[in-house]
Amino acid sequence: MRLFINAKHIFFGTLLTAFVSAAAAFSTIAAGFTGSLDTVSDSQISGWAWNEDNAADSPEITITVANAAGETVQQLTSLADVHRCDLAIAGKGSGEYGFSVTPDWSALEDGVYTVRAYVGGNELPGTRQYVKGQAVPSNPRSLGVFKLTAYCPCSSCSEGWGRNTSTGAMAIANHTIAVDPRVIPYGSKILINGIVYTAEDKGGGVRGNHIDIFYNTHQEARALGVRYQEVFLVD
Repeated sequence: MRLFINAKHIFFGTLLTAFVSAAAAFSTIAAGFTGSLDTVSDSQISGWAWNEDNAADSPEITITVANAAGETVQQLTSLADVHRCDLAIAGKGSGEYGFSVTPDWSALEDGVYTVRAYVGGNELPGTRQYVKGQAVPSNPRSLGVFKLTAYCPCSSCSEGWGRNTSTGAMAIANHTIAVDPRVIPYGSKILINGIVYTAEDKGGGVRGNHIDIFYNTHQEARALGVRYQEVFLVD
């Protein structure tokens, strides 16, 4: 009996060791990369990706451009092998982990497009949007630097309100923002990252220089994270 128990212990001990080793390997693969999608403009899409486990690696980046319906209309690839001084200064290995591609916006119809970047099968933070064909007003007035966050219709974001807003309007992506009406009056047109939003909601945690941007999905809202940047009032 003792021999049977010992063999049993050895078997399960070996199995547990193999499981832990596999889990550790998966964790390393999943957590090995850091980076972000930084810029989406008329001429380029750029960012960086660094393999912390292999500083000599130049990982391949996959970039997708999706239309308002969520359909991928362009897919591009690039190696993250461009030197960036800011990465080197920040202690990211040699700093040669930047990437940049040139999108063909001319091949797309006017509208709002969502740009994402992936490395090692994982999405990099910093999902961006590009607006084609929407004229940006020539007379925006700076309101200063605001804290930007995001929310969606889910219960954790909207506390049961869904797409309903405090003004009675239905929240729409690329249009609705929640504001502190003492700072930004309802109905104000606010220019953020090339998109003109309308202040038509008020969030429970939105106070002072803080804007909460409405997205269709929780994944998109989480991807924005928390940012601080200059916003503009469109007269």
